[in-house]
Amino acid sequence: MDAVKNYLNAQIIFIDTPGLYQKKNDINFYKDVLSSIDRSDILLIILDITSKFLYLDQIEKIIKNYNKKKLLIINKIDLVDNDYILKKISDIKFINLFDEIFYLSALKKKNITKLLSKISEFLPSQEWIYKKNNQTNISKEVFLAEITRESILKYINQEIPYQVNITTDKVVKSLHYTVHQKITVNTLSHKKIILGKNGHSIKSIGIYARSEMEKIFKSKVNLFLKVLLKKK
Repeated sequence: MDAVKNYLNAQIIFIDTPGLYQKKNDINFYKDVLSSIDRSDILLIILDITSKFLYLDQIEKIIKNYNKKKLLIINKIDLVDNDYILKKISDIKFINLFDEIFYLSALKKKNITKLLSKISEFLPSQEWIYKKNNQTNISKEVFLAEITRESILKYINQEIPYQVNITTDKVVKSLHYTVHQKITVNTLSHKKIILGKNGHSIKSIGIYARSEMEKIFKSKVNLFLKVLLKKK
């Protein structure tokens, strides 16, 4: 998925990749990530300063094989103090491999302009790919489906997220947004894994996906997920 940001005289196209989660070591997962990285002119690595850095080995491998500009972004700095930040980033032994480091609060929009300016500076000169008013290369329905796929990636530590079909059937706006989606799986065992014991997994998937959608819509979202077995 491409997200488009026109900033000053530059058009910045952000290519979204699945987040790196511990135990996500399957071939399809890394193939998807590396394919997106290969398309890029600049690599942005975003770390949540409040989370455990469990995937630094994977990140180090990726950036060592990337020969263009690399930026490290430390997000959510509004939630911790400077001493905590300094202690946490000391765990990143390869930090000198990055060309620039930015400390952000996306929520409070701190240092966002500095980051966009640096990205614009590093971009190659070429014609804009998208029209001025374009914000993404996909429909709203597909975008919402990808949010749910990302949530499945977060909670299901297997190849399943790449083997499911997620469709957004309906998006209704009244006082709030109501989103209806179907998750279609290939096997009964996959359906059981997605649902989880007593529905625990699908509940976690739904809560995370809904919270991400609410950030996008800036409104309360009611999300209804239905897990179906693919018809043979």
